[in-house]
Amino acid sequence: MLNSYHHMIFYPEEREALSLATKKREAKAYLRSLPSAILVPHAAYQFSLEALHRSFSVAGNLKPSLIVFLGPLHQEVLQADEPAFLFTSKQDGITIAGREHRFATTLIGELSVAYAPFFAQEDSYLAEEPALELTLPMIHSYFVDVPVLPILASSCSSEQVKTYHKLLESVVARERNVLFIVSANANALLPSPQAEEDAKTFISRLQAGTSLLEIRRGERISSCNISSLEALRQVGSLSGKWIINGFFDKQGEQPELKNHTDTKEKHVWHISAYQGETNA
Repeated sequence: MLNSYHHMIFYPEEREALSLATKKREAKAYLRSLPSAILVPHAAYQFSLEALHRSFSVAGNLKPSLIVFLGPLHQEVLQADEPAFLFTSKQDGITIAGREHRFATTLIGELSVAYAPFFAQEDSYLAEEPALELTLPMIHSYFVDVPVLPILASSCSSEQVKTYHKLLESVVARERNVLFIVSANANALLPSPQAEEDAKTFISRLQAGTSLLEIRRGERISSCNISSLEALRQVGSLSGKWIINGFFDKQGEQPELKNHTDTKEKHVWHISAYQGETNA
């Protein structure tokens, strides 16, 4: 099992406090079929917890047999690991606050063979990236003991996205009752109004289900996980269009995404979003 590295900074170290923070909540509407997808932020719980619960609660009534976590890779891929651009774990799981979170090891093994050398088991990338680690306690709270397939993606070319998409389609073909969890913030850490402009472009593309890789003149997308979102957008069993379920900044939920008055301080916007049919 992997050890946790990002406790205290991103989430509570003690199991009782962590369980309280991640306790399952109710939602106004629920996803009612699989496969489905939710989008969650990655940041310390003090900034991201409300947005995390908003996304997870919408999926709270689902009974997935597999959860696929699609996370960003903020560091550069080492030359020794190329041509791999998708990374997962060699281990059975990770221990967080004394609790074991299990990975889908059989599926990982199959995919590592089928998609070598582009999909690699290399734990150093998982150890460096906090997004998976901070999301796993939420997964445990809402979907106890469901195995997780973690995938971290570097910035991908269009050809690499095709391979990524093919891998995701093969997962759906094998496990129809799958929930995808994509970890992505709406923009990079930027001053206002650039932060809001980037976030608005990102959100509009998600809502329309259009490509995140084709940038028009005057537009910019600075979200760090567009490779995963682009690969998932092409999965045939999903609509490709995201429903936005809330806007959040460091002050909490906001009724809309609007410019901050402080143009010197840098800002990151978080959103809650989902793909799939609801009972509303």
